[in-house]
Amino acid sequence: MTGNDLGTLGLTIAMQQTRWEILQTLKRSGGSTVEELARAHSLASMTVRQHLGVLERDGFMAISLRRNGPGRPARLYALSASGEELFPKGYHRLAQRLLKELARLSPEDITGLTEQEKIALVFHRIAEKQAHEMAGPVQGATLDERGLQITALLRDREGTTSEWVHDAEGYLIEDYNCPFHSVAISEPELCNWHVELLTSVLKSPVDMETCIANGDGCCRFRIQQDAGPPPVPELLQPTVLTRNRLPQPNQ
Repeated sequence: MTGNDLGTLGLTIAMQQTRWEILQTLKRSGGSTVEELARAHSLASMTVRQHLGVLERDGFMAISLRRNGPGRPARLYALSASGEELFPKGYHRLAQRLLKELARLSPEDITGLTEQEKIALVFHRIAEKQAHEMAGPVQGATLDERGLQITALLRDREGTTSEWVHDAEGYLIEDYNCPFHSVAISEPELCNWHVELLTSVLKSPVDMETCIANGDGCCRFRIQQDAGPPPVPELLQPTVLTRNRLPQPNQ
């Protein structure tokens, strides 16, 4: 390979990296104009248009118009359905976990339970197993340390974009990619599984404030500080079937 070939290869890789970064920005923003993307990536508007042209050609862009006052409306670029599929999905891992837990169920485990309660029980057991598996890697002495550790694990193992965030009220986990989106839309117990997992590993109660499956731009989890020990989940109660913090005992 000649020096010119290496230079061309390096340029191609750099361009692909830039386009991936643009896709990630659109994933977070839900839609951006050329000017907004240019500012976010410190690129010239013409360069951004060239990258968007390639992404549009490949079917990864959905384009609409946004009007900001008088004048011509701006073109708004967002991810198409094909663009969304570029981000990691975890349906194979979900299927494997479900099959394993279903195989462990005994008739006594599910006697007298409703259909929804059976689903909740299975996800509860998945959350317990995951929390046990994460107990080793997540051993921070403080909530901040544990938060950084679990978000790194979720990004590495589950394909999320989880970030440990600080704001005026305390700590948050924000995630702009749901690896199980198609299932979570119809099965809220899946979201409760994630809340229970975070509650157990972080050793603090967790509230789900927003949810991608509900049409929000991201899944946002509020970690309750100095709230005493995490709640004991009542996973066989109908109130658990909401995308929120697991209920307190005797609530």
